Amino acid sequence: MNNFEILYENSEVYVINKPAGVVVNRAITHDEETIQDFVEENMNLEDPLEDDTSDFTSRSGIVHRLDKDTSGVLLAAKNRKSFEHLQAQFKDRTVSKTYIALVYGQVNDQKIEIKAPIGRNPRHRFKFAVVSEGKYAVTEIDKIKDVVIESMKFTLLTVKPLTGRTHQIRVHLAALKHPVVNDPIYSSRKQLDVTSKFFDRMMLHAKCLTFNDPEDSMPKTVCAPLPDEFNL
Repeated sequence: MNNFEILYENSEVYVINKPAGVVVNRAITHDEETIQDFVEENMNLEDPLEDDTSDFTSRSGIVHRLDKDTSGVLLAAKNRKSFEHLQAQFKDRTVSKTYIALVYGQVNDQKIEIKAPIGRNPRHRFKFAVVSEGKYAVTEIDKIKDVVIESMKFTLLTVKPLTGRTHQIRVHLAALKHPVVNDPIYSSRKQLDVTSKFFDRMMLHAKCLTFNDPEDSMPKTVCAPLPDEFNL
C-alpha cells in the first residue's frame, strides 16, 4: 500500500497530500487502491456504530473530494463530530480553497471572476458544462505568469472556487477557452496529443485549504508543496 504524506494532524483532523492519479474514495467502477484504503489502514478513526450508514463511516472521514488527476490538500476527520463540523463549513462556503492551474493559451486579463451555472452536459452525460439550468457557480482567477514551451503558449493561474460544483474549475476554465493542460475530459484531442509529451498528468493542484479547526475553533491554513512539474 502506498504511504501518503500527512501535511497536518491533530486529535480531530488530518490533511493528506494527495498525489495525482490516485482515486479518493472506493467505488464499484474501479478496483485500484484509494486514499480511503490508506486512511482505514493507517489513521486512528472513531469506531463505526452498529449498522452505521453515515457519511463519516461510508467515506472513512474524508470530508471532500479531489478528482483523480488533481493533486494537493485533502481534508479528513477522525470522528463523527469533527466530520459533521467540517462538512457544515463546506456547505456554508466558509472553507477557502486555492488551486494552481496551467492552462492552454495566453490569458490576457490579470483578474477574472466567472459566474456561470454548472450542470450535466446534455450531449455528453459523463461531462459537466456551463448550462442555463445548472447550479450557481463562481470562480476567481488571478494570473501568475505566461509560459512558453517550444513556442506553445500557456498561462499559470491561481484559481479560487467560491462554490463547490463537480469539475467546477475545469468546466469554468474550459468555458473561457483555456482548459487545464492535459485535462482528459475538457481538453481537445489535438491539445492532449501535443502536451502529453511535456506533462504526464493533468496540471491542476489543490495548493491551500483554510478551515476552522475543530480542535481549537481557530482558522487553520494547510498548503501542499507545489509539484516539480509546476516549477515553470
